[in-house]
Amino acid sequence: MKKLTPLSRWLLDVADDQPIAVINETIITKAQVSEKVAMWQTILPLSSGHKWAVYHSDAIEFFTLLLALWQSGCTACVPGDNCAATVERLKTSVTGFLGEFEQISPQYKHIEQITNQPFSWVEIERSFPAIEVYTSGSTGEPKPIKKSMAQIDAELCCIEELWSFSERSIVLSTVTHQHLFGLTFRLFWSLAKGRLLLTKHSAFSEDIYHLASQYDQFILISTPAHLKRLNHQLDWTYLQGKCEATISSAAPLQYEDSQYAAKLLDAPILEIYGSSETGALAWRNQAKVETDYWTLLPNITLDETDKGFIVKGPHIAAEHQTLSDNIECLSANSFRLHGRTDRIVKVEGKRLSLSKMEKCLEQSTWITVARALVVTKKREEVAIVAELNDKGRELVQQHSQKWLAAQLKESLKTSFELVLLPRRWRFVNTLPYNQQGKLPMESLQALFETTEVKWPQELARTHIDDNNWRFSFYVPKELIYFDGHFEANPILPGIAQTHWAQHYGREVFAFEGRFNRLEAVKFQSVIFPDSEVTLELEYDPFKGKLTFQYISKKGVHSSGRICFE
Repeated sequence: MKKLTPLSRWLLDVADDQPIAVINETIITKAQVSEKVAMWQTILPLSSGHKWAVYHSDAIEFFTLLLALWQSGCTACVPGDNCAATVERLKTSVTGFLGEFEQISPQYKHIEQITNQPFSWVEIERSFPAIEVYTSGSTGEPKPIKKSMAQIDAELCCIEELWSFSERSIVLSTVTHQHLFGLTFRLFWSLAKGRLLLTKHSAFSEDIYHLASQYDQFILISTPAHLKRLNHQLDWTYLQGKCEATISSAAPLQYEDSQYAAKLLDAPILEIYGSSETGALAWRNQAKVETDYWTLLPNITLDETDKGFIVKGPHIAAEHQTLSDNIECLSANSFRLHGRTDRIVKVEGKRLSLSKMEKCLEQSTWITVARALVVTKKREEVAIVAELNDKGRELVQQHSQKWLAAQLKESLKTSFELVLLPRRWRFVNTLPYNQQGKLPMESLQALFETTEVKWPQELARTHIDDNNWRFSFYVPKELIYFDGHFEANPILPGIAQTHWAQHYGREVFAFEGRFNRLEAVKFQSVIFPDSEVTLELEYDPFKGKLTFQYISKKGVHSSGRICFE
């Protein structure tokens, strides 16, 4: 069995003919990496002590840049994204940008030349600050976290001591190496152990299925967001026996989701608990309901103090030993988690500072105060409750709440990944403070408990003959179509009326055909909230035309024909 190669000696100790990765079914060897590292050292103006930001979607291209920086005594700053706001934030703290940044200097893009200079590699000192990752603190300001070469190598030794997987397993991943979990488990561990890895990560379960079918054995690095959405319609029995294990992190998996993924993949789901600050701390495999507890990694200790729980280990810096989680100790090396104590949350496996999002929104000229929270519907979603100022209220009157939410959401795109953008919004004149002047989470959550109402309440339906039906409806004021149409005097939009006519027509007449056009449509009298209307439908199967008419005691509200083809 191969020994773990310290990354500090990777260029020195790994054989040149060692295969390390696969790209488009082509094997990449260590010699090819060495050549490109030498090329970057020749091209880049590297000076010891400098720091460069690195972002690249290809894992090996990314790694060669890291090695070139390390060999020259430069630290690699690894941001989670290459958004414009991230670049702006880093401009004053890095020497330059390497990889896939729009702002990168043209001479550092797509360079293919190979240097003829002889390689002369050095061992990286243990205390050298190899990488700097960024995470969001409770204040909402991203904070840098440095990892020394000793910390990186020590964490890999911890992981390797925990599990002994086959060296033949190729490493597949839904996780990018731009985040610490993917960087450690997908990239660094694979390279240190000599396992082949795919240079591109896969965003969809269909991609994983397709790639896995090409290999005899694989290890999957993934997250709860991907595992709980594995496509069950694929024939996973075809991969039976191929998956050695799946390693998951970014957030705890629900027991049902763990069982679901384990059954499809026919392999254990091994979860990792940790953070960007600490690295990996503990693991679990929820093979049974009672195995929901976490077990510390080798050489890690956990102690309770007056300030909270303290974790210690060879790869954990002293300033990051205090944990931000509520913990229930079960034994010296096992515990249960009961939520976070700060305002950092996980959404779809991504860390989000609620404070940072609130601060960004409060910089708008339309909002006085904003509060961000996570609500659970079909999935976990970011929600915003915002107290509008006079200008914000005027805009809602001119346009709609939906319009305002869209503008604010667009403004957040430069600072947050798409999966973290708010999906639900509530604009209020005053936040729901209690008598003590506090803002209970329950009061904020309650604002999102009402479900979206898209349909009228059906009071009765009458089958007149083969071609005619009549419906009696109550039109509730909670309908989403009243939101912003219009704010002071809401009315039911004509498009909603034609949509309902088509929906109920297809239901009772059971016809097929694609919508073609509208004919003779007239909107004569508006329909208000809290009203009762009758919908009369007549269908001509030979012409493929559905005639509708909305009437009430006030007379005809609207009428027309919907043509299908």
